[in-house]
Amino acid sequence: MSQRRLAAIMSLDVVGFSRMMQGGSKLLLKTLNALYRDLVTPIVEQKSGRVVKLLGDGALIEFPSAGNALEAAIAIQTKFREPDHPYLVPERIQLRAGLHVGDVTVDGGDIFGDGVNIAARLQSAAEPGGILASKVLCDLAGADYAKRLRREGLHTFKGIEQPIEVLSFNFTDEHVSKSRANFAKTQEIRYCKTDDNISLAWSSVGDGPPVVKAPSWIGHLELDWRNPGKAPIYTSIAQRHRLVRFDARLNGLSDWDAETCTFERFVDDLETVFDAADIRRAPILAISQGSAVAAAFAARRPDRVSAIVMIGGFPVGRAKRTSQKDVERANAIKQMMTAGWDDDYPSLRDLMAQIIVPGASQEERRQYAEDMRKMISPENMGRYRGVIDNIDISPILSKVEVPCLVCHGNSDRMQPVEQGRLFAKGLPNAKFIAYESSNHTIPDNDPEWPRFERDALAFLAEHS
Repeated sequence: MSQRRLAAIMSLDVVGFSRMMQGGSKLLLKTLNALYRDLVTPIVEQKSGRVVKLLGDGALIEFPSAGNALEAAIAIQTKFREPDHPYLVPERIQLRAGLHVGDVTVDGGDIFGDGVNIAARLQSAAEPGGILASKVLCDLAGADYAKRLRREGLHTFKGIEQPIEVLSFNFTDEHVSKSRANFAKTQEIRYCKTDDNISLAWSSVGDGPPVVKAPSWIGHLELDWRNPGKAPIYTSIAQRHRLVRFDARLNGLSDWDAETCTFERFVDDLETVFDAADIRRAPILAISQGSAVAAAFAARRPDRVSAIVMIGGFPVGRAKRTSQKDVERANAIKQMMTAGWDDDYPSLRDLMAQIIVPGASQEERRQYAEDMRKMISPENMGRYRGVIDNIDISPILSKVEVPCLVCHGNSDRMQPVEQGRLFAKGLPNAKFIAYESSNHTIPDNDPEWPRFERDALAFLAEHS
């Protein structure tokens, strides 16, 4: 006989299950059985829950309280964030979790109803490795995790009449957040002059062997400490090294009225900052087009570069690629940026934030989009974009003999992973690592962040 009751529901799903099944179902199903037997079920039972049913690529789980459901989801996803978790087929398995409290109908051992349907919809909308929960569940879960829940706005789901207010869980460690805030407050910003009389703003934070960041995309020495894709790696490196950063010409706190803006000048400016910071030789942190700048500098001055960590890099800009689609896209993006950079919400900047860090929270992306407006003018953006799109350092890659760690999200929406592979293929001493991520720069809420952080820090420690 069926009965109704209030329950907290967790819906779990394996990201990319159908695609992974094409690579061999036997090993995948064996791995999933071990995953649910050895990891998920014990955690669920510890939190007084029960696995209602397994669905091949996921699970439906019931809990007696909202707090227990949230705690179980956090524990499960935290295990999957470990750099060396054993669930590989051969790629790393990632889960999505959706949580809701609502009425369910119990029929035998199965459950049905809006509570189940909404949890399933939330799960499908969650980021890989993430937790998306209804505000109803979060309110009932209590205040213990309130500071680590991020508002994601109202979501409308197919088959659900009313919009659902949802929140995601922030896996950033509280101590890391405090350290990041401290670096932002204590950094000392200085200025140096280039040989064409441009003032470059640079800063230094942390103690230990130096690491210099190459100029990349647009930035701002102060605002970048809240950039969801940059701040995590800056904080991590600055906790162990002396991190030197600077704003490129035309943006941030550096001069916006530079007469010359070329790729060669970016390389010159990197050497200017090496000199200003009194650094004879150091590894370089290179993000996006900064990877090309760092590689060109290493080819020019191998005595000053000990290694390069490249993140989302590309040796060939869109306008120089063989695909006509890339060339047309480069022209379109440049024109849109020049014409619509100062637009109000929703702006082109919001679209860029979504492309660069899709895994960041809605609030973080909105803040990033607003910060971009303060980083560069529309006119300078057009000039800057023209230089980036016309990069082509293919002819000099063989001259870059320093060790390079080439890191790239395999679903990067800003620069395709093929560009990362092209970089690594042309470099004589490179190691390439693809991460299961759609982020161009990896936020610390990304499930691949712990693995990326471990790889980058180990590489820097080896070559500092």
